[in-house]
Amino acid sequence: MRHATSQQLAEDFVGFIHAFGVLRSDTTPCGQPMSVSTAHALCELSTGPSLNQRDLATQLGLTTSSTSRLVDQLVAKSWAVREVDPTSSDTRIRLVVLTPEGDRTARRVLQARSERFGRLLEQVPAEKRSMVVEALNLLKEATNALD
Repeated sequence: MRHATSQQLAEDFVGFIHAFGVLRSDTTPCGQPMSVSTAHALCELSTGPSLNQRDLATQLGLTTSSTSRLVDQLVAKSWAVREVDPTSSDTRIRLVVLTPEGDRTARRVLQARSERFGRLLEQVPAEKRSMVVEALNLLKEATNALD
């Protein structure tokens, strides 16, 4: 095993990003015909409570302006609508709610994601799979600590 350096981490991480297909703008790594941010937004909106744009931006790690453009795209594709938040006294706050078509699309993305990660995990020797998951969690925690 190599001695880990920041340069090696950068090279290996970028190599994984390229191999996994994260940088493709027209399709997700799971083969869905949309951007990664669109897929993540659909998944967040379908698997959790209703979110306003600010909370969706936080969940996705995007700026509010990027999220506003993303929600505009979801609305234009008839995958989402903006609804008044009944729990807020501020009538300007809107929840982003998936339409039935958006929910079906999100379910396809979630299914494709599950299948792709299942196939990926099968390529890792069984005795090392928990190490991979642990390493990803450590990287996520370290990244969160940087912010």
